[in-house]
Amino acid sequence: MHQPSQHPQAIAALLIACLLGACASAAPPETAAAPAPHHAAKPPALPPPTELEQQHGLQVAQLALTASGGLVDVRFKVLDAAKVKSLLADATHPPMLIAGDKPPLMPPHHALKGARFAPGQVFYILYPNLRGAVQPGSEVTVAIGDVRLGPVKVQ
Repeated sequence: MHQPSQHPQAIAALLIACLLGACASAAPPETAAAPAPHHAAKPPALPPPTELEQQHGLQVAQLALTASGGLVDVRFKVLDAAKVKSLLADATHPPMLIAGDKPPLMPPHHALKGARFAPGQVFYILYPNLRGAVQPGSEVTVAIGDVRLGPVKVQ
């Protein structure tokens, strides 16, 4: 089977046909027979939670840069919903990111407003990466009040 990028004329014809409203009948023969995947890719397996993560019911599942490095995407996995609710109950101590000696990165004001937590749930917070505080490969600690999770290597 040929890759669509190898047939620029077929792609152009398909785009023109779609613009004219004939999308269903305009697929090139080599792509018309290809079955569409019916499953989503599985996320990578997480390492086992650390003792500290188990103690507080929250695991840092991923820490990655997005939006051309302008945002830090932090994914958290709920291990114990009651512990997470207790940990995040104090709105004066939101989860902040500590990257070396840079000022901590704070989440948006309403990042967790109305959040409900269930065991196994993965939720995320997008942090503004002010002054490029977080860089690929650097190690970042998530601080929630006196609790420190990590350090986690940035993807």
